[in-house]
This record gives sequence, structure tokens and C-alpha cells, in this order.
Amino acid sequence: MTAGDQREAAADTIAPTGDGLGDHDGATISAADLRRLRGDHDGTTIPRGERSAAPTRAARARIRLSSGEAVALDRPIVIGRRPRATRSTGAELPHLVSVESPSLDISRSHVEVIPDADSVVVVDLHSTNGTTLLRGGEEPVQLHPGEHTVVVTGDVVDLGDGVSFAFEDLP
Repeated sequence: MTAGDQREAAADTIAPTGDGLGDHDGATISAADLRRLRGDHDGTTIPRGERSAAPTRAARARIRLSSGEAVALDRPIVIGRRPRATRSTGAELPHLVSVESPSLDISRSHVEVIPDADSVVVVDLHSTNGTTLLRGGEEPVQLHPGEHTVVVTGDVVDLGDGVSFAFEDLP
């Protein structure tokens, strides 16, 4: 195993947190934690060569907007008043989902949803008014701009101005 492979393998494992949580919010979970919670794997990491680029349940995984519209999680999704794809490749153009925001509380490109083989993350795209994650039985969490947050089926993301979306049938 080369030094680069060792660094990648170390990045894919969970580091012990010690006695304190440091700057960890106590609610964030890693993809490995998510696999263990679901019981999909024995907790070992999946070698990078075995990861697929698309979600394993792409045909069913989706988000449902508060308007009732459903969008398949077969590739990244950018949601906003007038969303743009700035970091995409020709092979994987994201879904661009426009939402109404009469009070202009929602940014042009407000949030991105990124599916992976075994998890889905949501990223606030440095929106002006922020993004809130609502998870059943827990306090609302304000997402940190640019930070990837793992979501699970049933989670709801509130963009403001009466617009939200829920995650359904995630891997």
C-alpha cells in the first residue's frame, strides 16, 4: 500500500473523538456511521475502487419539495430561485430546480443535494439566509455554509419563504 493509499484509507475511517467533542456538534454522522446504523456493513470501510458513482437505489431515492414535486436522486441537485451549475462535468450535470421566493429569502443557488453510493449529503451554498435541517425528534440544525451534512430518509430541509423538501427512500 502506498503512502497515498494509506492517507485515503485513514480518511475513510472514523477518528476517535477523545474525551471532548471539540468543535463537533454531536449530531453530525459520517457515512461510515450511517452504514453501521443501518446495518448495511460490518463497519469496515469500502475500498475506493468498489464505490460506485451513482446511488444504489437511484430508481427510488428522491426529494419531495413542499410544492409536491418529486426529483430523483440519480445525480446532484441544485435548488434555488435561479440555480446554476458551476462545478459540474459534462458527464454529470445536476438537476437544476427553481423554486418561488416572493420575499427573496432563498438565494439564486441556495442548496445542493449530492447522492453517493451509500449516502446523501446536503450542502448550503453560502446562501444569504441559511438552511435548516429538521430531523424527527431533534432540535433544528442550521447548516454551516459549504459543509457537507449527511441526511437520512425523513429529514426535511427548510430553505425559508415556505419552501422545504424531504428525503424519501434514501440508500
